Amino acid sequence: MSRIILLITLFFLQINTANSEVYKWLDENGKTVYGDKPTSNNVDEIIIKKPPKQDKHYQERYKKQQQLLNVMQEERDEKVSQKLEEMDKKQKKKEKCAKLIKELQEAKDASLLYEDTDDPNNPKILSDEERKAEEVKYEKYIKENCL
Repeated sequence: MSRIILLITLFFLQINTANSEVYKWLDENGKTVYGDKPTSNNVDEIIIKKPPKQDKHYQERYKKQQQLLNVMQEERDEKVSQKLEEMDKKQKKKEKCAKLIKELQEAKDASLLYEDTDDPNNPKILSDEERKAEEVKYEKYIKENCL
């Protein structure tokens, strides 16, 4: 407890000396010395300037600056979001195209193609013309959308 009181006391003593005078003088060796307590009679007092007063419009300018920075950050976030959406669309399109190409190859390799009907136990078998039309339709879609 006594250490805390000592630290607080030292802190307040430092605050008081922070606003004290500063002096400048030459020592015995001719070197310039600065200090808060002069040790010779040939001493010059240095006047430390007070910090400049805050501009009346500073808070208003600061607020506008923060608003501008917020708008710029929102725009950057929006661009990043759009870019991520674009990348996601490209990836989905790529996956869809890969699936269609695989389905087309499977259709070409299959000996028969079936089409679902109302009766799940009796699907319709596609004729050679219908099969060729389906393959052309797949190829056309792939050519227009994937290549």
